[in-house]
Amino acid sequence: MKPSSMLLACTVATMTTAAFAALLAADAAAPRQDAPQPHAAPATLRVADLSPVLPMPADPAVLFADDFARAPGAGRYFEYNAQKGSFVWDAEAGLGGGGGAMRARFEPGQVEAGSLKVVFGKNPFGRGPRPSEIFSDIFWRVYVKHEAGWQGSPAKLARATAMAGTDWSQGLIAHVWSGKEPVLVIDPATGITDGRKVTTRYNDFSHLRWLGLRRGRTPLFATGESGRWVCIESRVRVNTPGRSDGMFSLWVDGRLEAERTDLDWHGAWRDYGVNAVFLENYWNGGSVRRQARWFDGFVVSTTSVGPLRTTAAPILTRTASGSGAISAWQAQAAADPDGRDVVWTSASADGGATRLTAGGGARGAFSGSRAGMTALGAGRAYWLRLRQRGPSGVWSGWSAWHAPFRTAPG
Repeated sequence: MKPSSMLLACTVATMTTAAFAALLAADAAAPRQDAPQPHAAPATLRVADLSPVLPMPADPAVLFADDFARAPGAGRYFEYNAQKGSFVWDAEAGLGGGGGAMRARFEPGQVEAGSLKVVFGKNPFGRGPRPSEIFSDIFWRVYVKHEAGWQGSPAKLARATAMAGTDWSQGLIAHVWSGKEPVLVIDPATGITDGRKVTTRYNDFSHLRWLGLRRGRTPLFATGESGRWVCIESRVRVNTPGRSDGMFSLWVDGRLEAERTDLDWHGAWRDYGVNAVFLENYWNGGSVRRQARWFDGFVVSTTSVGPLRTTAAPILTRTASGSGAISAWQAQAAADPDGRDVVWTSASADGGATRLTAGGGARGAFSGSRAGMTALGAGRAYWLRLRQRGPSGVWSGWSAWHAPFRTAPG
């Protein structure tokens, strides 16, 4: 388990729970704050981090997991490319405010900044866990944080693939990457034609067939989303022989953002299944400045992984304000990624505070499906959003729902 960050209480307005609940009731009759009101500034605050992060329970579905509590050791990964020190273990930068993470640092104009490659199941190299099994359906999850002030849209983030020869030829590639836009896209490609592998090397673009991309929605690489941990999960399911029912799905912060359910990945070819996932830092046009990003919480599984696990009252840390001074800020929690069931609203936190307890009844009020309760539910998933008040006293609109977490059971 990683060391948890110190739980630090923030300064908030002094108010009893009953009084705050009454204030919320009165506020409900006022014009909604879900969208920016006249003269309101757009929300700039985000949840940067949550702590503590609880360890994953033992699960036979998990093929590979790394919380980066230590540097990648020899033999743990199929390949670790540090790219001359660009991609290294950072002992103090982990998810939850403690433990390690992998840091990729780009210099201005730098294209390649390192990668991690894991193989599993039946593969041409005989490496990795469960080498006798063919996996036709896998999920992978990773947390990514871009440093505050990040600029530009790097091309490569990750891919799942079917390694199909010692020449590194591939049966399929499930790319999760970006273009000029600040969003992720899923871009599936196959190396199989008429039931036969036609690729002869890695990234054999002259023989790959591109099956049609889909774009996500979260502007992950926009400056306004920088400085926070983002949960990214993808699923790849190989098609049934003779049918176009293969899948490729992408979730960002627990929300399904892009999906294909009509893919013919492999035809009737079954020499290998999905057997590798790569985390990558490759920027086709080169980075626009010196900047870094971090990876943590990397998991490959045969079932959905989902967001981090924490307590029923985790400490949230906010990002710095990108629009000048703020006099106060506020958080909400919802039991769904679209905010249909808002279950908790915090009291106003002082603008100088950077942390508060999410779901803390003494500093907020419960509503929706948790009305009358004093804590968030056990074993449930929640999403957070923030807003801020400027020196003039005007509240911004709420941010989008993000920073999902699952409370520990029981």
